[in-house]
Amino acid sequence: MYIKSIRIENLRCFQQAELEFQYPGKVNKSGSPKWPNVNLLLGNNGKGKTSILKAIALAVLSPIMPQSGYLPYRLVRRTGTKSPQPTATDIRAEVLLHAQDLDVKKLKEPRAEPMSIQIIRNEDVEIMSSSALPTHGQLGKTGGVWDGMFSNKSPAFLVVGYGASRRVEDAHSFDEAARSKTRLLRYERVAGLFEGQVSLRPLIQWLPSLVTRNPGRHKQVVNLINRLLPEGAVFTGKHEEGDYLFNVNSVLTPLGALSDGYRAYIGWITDLLYHICMGAPSGAKLVDNYGIVLVDEIDLHLHPEWQRSVVGTLASALPNIQFVFTTHSPIVAGSLNKENIYVTDGDSSGASIVRQYDERIYGLDAEEVLLSSYFNLKTTRASGFTDELRDLSTQAGHGDIKAALSLMEKMSGQKIGGANGGGEPAVPRPRAGKEKAAVDSRFKLVAEAMDAEQSGARESAVTAAVGAAKGVTVSAGSAARRPSGGASKSVKSAAKKSAAKKSAVKKSGGKKAVAKKSGGRR
Repeated sequence: MYIKSIRIENLRCFQQAELEFQYPGKVNKSGSPKWPNVNLLLGNNGKGKTSILKAIALAVLSPIMPQSGYLPYRLVRRTGTKSPQPTATDIRAEVLLHAQDLDVKKLKEPRAEPMSIQIIRNEDVEIMSSSALPTHGQLGKTGGVWDGMFSNKSPAFLVVGYGASRRVEDAHSFDEAARSKTRLLRYERVAGLFEGQVSLRPLIQWLPSLVTRNPGRHKQVVNLINRLLPEGAVFTGKHEEGDYLFNVNSVLTPLGALSDGYRAYIGWITDLLYHICMGAPSGAKLVDNYGIVLVDEIDLHLHPEWQRSVVGTLASALPNIQFVFTTHSPIVAGSLNKENIYVTDGDSSGASIVRQYDERIYGLDAEEVLLSSYFNLKTTRASGFTDELRDLSTQAGHGDIKAALSLMEKMSGQKIGGANGGGEPAVPRPRAGKEKAAVDSRFKLVAEAMDAEQSGARESAVTAAVGAAKGVTVSAGSAARRPSGGASKSVKSAAKKSAAKKSAVKKSGGKKAVAKKSGGRR
């Protein structure tokens, strides 16, 4: 099963929103993205990223959701105004069903089916209602299109979801019977999106039994875990004292003793492999399983180096799984094509909307991504630092050379030589993003001005340094750089005067001659 599109009305922060998703086999007008099975949601907190994940789970599991054990809470949109409040949420989706969903051996192409769910609000009570009910006699051996959703042994309709509060339960306290009594299986697989207290299934609870019961599956699981781990980490497949062992940077460590980042990541990927393993068709390879996986905050606890590769690792290891992730990480976003990315934002009424941008993002560094339309930051600098830059810019504009030089030093991260420090001018440190060319260029211009000052062209040096600083406009909210024609002319003038002074020094035999020519003034 894949989700092809979704339409949302009156769900929490959304008044209305529509999305078309990426999935394996989809034909895109602009060509297929690098990872055709990945969808990434970006946006500020409270703009609806998690709500979209919930909407997907509710729609594609709509036949069983009213009886699943889930009680909806505040899903119907509240506007906070005196106007009549919406009394219902409506979610409609189009899904693609595969052979394993329809209980048939082969299918020429995925079958498109509409699915929908409504949530009706009456005062403080919300009740779910689905139009996708079992209709016997339509297709397959058991009759109904959705019959497989009601069978725990059926490989149909594999949908797994993970909320941001992912926690692996201790093996000794894990109670399989209690879970099955309170939640239907297919809702249990996505319950973490709706209930913060839901824990993940411990690896030691289910993997050891496969060694004798299904050694082929056991081997596949071990291989997949290793494919999903970052470089430097290896799953041994061995366990002792009730915990599996991992070799991380040549140190053999039980899972419970690993860092939070490793435990959080290994916890949800092994829980996912459990559901894939138990939900796969008999005799099929695990990587051939189709389904939808929803993950909130994919970058949770992950080091930036790991964030660069996590999406690609998951997408390539499980190519038939359709992933929908959320993130706040520019590093994760920069690893994908624009076709993979959706941005949640707010409209003039305060309701959330979803859209895609045409701006290239794949391959940009973190600062460039943050300054792009996807995150829309005006600056990546600390707010206090931008205030300092603004004040120095104002002082430099009034002819304060010390402020001008201090401004350039702060923007470049380098100490400028000359009158304030002596020695050769420092080589500017390369900066990333939109600042690089402008800042480095102005740093060089100030360095030239200081060189002119050292050679005796003090007045020209002041003019050039202050002129260069005037080319830096620092607003209250950012450190925006723009070229200044005045600065350019000042530097040219400084260069000419500096050259003239040097020539005069050579002809007259030193600085004393220059002093005599200028009436003794230095």
